[in-house]
Amino acid sequence: MAENNREIEVKFKTENRSQMQEKINGLGAVYAGEAFERTILFDTPADSLREQGKFLRLRSGFKNVITLKTKISNPDFKEREEIELEISDLPKMKIILEGLGFSKRRIMEKRRQKWNLGEAEITLDELPFGDYLEIEASEALIREIAAKLGFDFNDKITLSYWGLWREIAKPQESNQGDIVFKK
Repeated sequence: MAENNREIEVKFKTENRSQMQEKINGLGAVYAGEAFERTILFDTPADSLREQGKFLRLRSGFKNVITLKTKISNPDFKEREEIELEISDLPKMKIILEGLGFSKRRIMEKRRQKWNLGEAEITLDELPFGDYLEIEASEALIREIAAKLGFDFNDKITLSYWGLWREIAKPQESNQGDIVFKK
């Protein structure tokens, strides 16, 4: 959960989805539901946002939002300044962004289950290339929850899903950039 527009999180690869769901529920986390999320990443034709460490997206799923993220240097966690606004009409917002000179760069799809545990948000994400658990909270709380779920903090992932995809995908698929389920 972003506090003061700051998002701090880590991911872990998970192999047994149902076992992980049981562990999360065993912590007393409150299940907030599941959604199919579709994210459209926007940038200028010269990728100037990416070069500045910025990320502009439209996302549908639990709610429709436009988000601007800016990287914050942190060697142990994925940390971003995050400014997010709920919107009612994604197609119109896409037209506005394109009218301002932004274009669709990539698409990502995932099935996300969400839990809340005090000040933390825990998500279990199914992507076309695997299942991942994400913990968003303060650094100390992330470490505590990760340990309770049985993760070695040294196995954490601080890459975005697109960064992770570039590392593990087949070259011909990663060049495309989209992370989508096969129809």
